[in-house]
Amino acid sequence: MNDSDFKIRLGQLHEDIVGQGRRVLEQATKAVDAYFDHDPELAREAAAMEAEVDRVDVEIERRSIPLLGMGQTDEYAIRSVLTIVKINNEYERIGDNADSIAETTLDPRRQGSNLPDTFRVMANSILGMLRDANKALADRDAGLARRVLAFDDTVTEFTHEILRHTQDRVAGGDLAVDGAFRVLAVTKSMERIADHCTNICEQVIYLETGKIVRHDPDGWTEPQNPDVST
Repeated sequence: MNDSDFKIRLGQLHEDIVGQGRRVLEQATKAVDAYFDHDPELAREAAAMEAEVDRVDVEIERRSIPLLGMGQTDEYAIRSVLTIVKINNEYERIGDNADSIAETTLDPRRQGSNLPDTFRVMANSILGMLRDANKALADRDAGLARRVLAFDDTVTEFTHEILRHTQDRVAGGDLAVDGAFRVLAVTKSMERIADHCTNICEQVIYLETGKIVRHDPDGWTEPQNPDVST
């Protein structure tokens, strides 16, 4: 494979991973809307998307691996392939969590929506993180990726507030235990989606700057160069 072929194939993979990002955003949005509005039909639509997300995940990985064995010496080109492989895994996990939310909506024990307003605010914030993470990847925008990372603490605060609210409702007899478990499970799935968004953005920063920020939360705003001596 010559350099031109490599660039063409890499460009196609980039388009495909960006498309996968749009796909899991649609799936997650449908799953969240279905849960909040108690819409079983929309939940089934979200769950049905999981098969295509999984198919694309396998296809992208199969097409990525050969590019790593084509003798490329350009560091940015190599990082580009590694980034696609890693972000592909993050999108597949986002799809898994969206599917979990959809399946919780379809739980026959759940008869209606009974959620705190905080949940919707949190969910909208996380969907916004995913939307911006996708854009950061599509545009190779490390600055936008850094801004997405700044939302992580906000998500943590939302999670703690929902947990406290749920515990208070159970203690007061306003929420059954099985209902509390569903709220907590969905909240955890949303928190994991946020975690995957931060992982995607860390990879975008690595791609564009060569800086590794995933092990140092204090470095998210001003990431340090990796220690190449170790």
